[in-house]
Amino acid sequence: MNQFGMQMPGGKARRGSSPDVFTALLFVATVSLLAACVMVYIHGSKIGPNGSAFKIHEEGQSITFK
Repeated sequence: MNQFGMQMPGGKARRGSSPDVFTALLFVATVSLLAACVMVYIHGSKIGPNGSAFKIHEEGQSITFK
């Protein structure tokens, strides 16, 4: 029967899906990106005006560290 492309019912047990290498790599990449964003925010708040990571320094004003 196999030569005609037919298969017996119940001949192959189906497994449930499980995490693979690509899922692990995606998780590692997401954690790394989150850690990088946190680091940039922390260091940006150290050099930002009035301790804000999102404000821009005025032109002509010197940059001061916290």
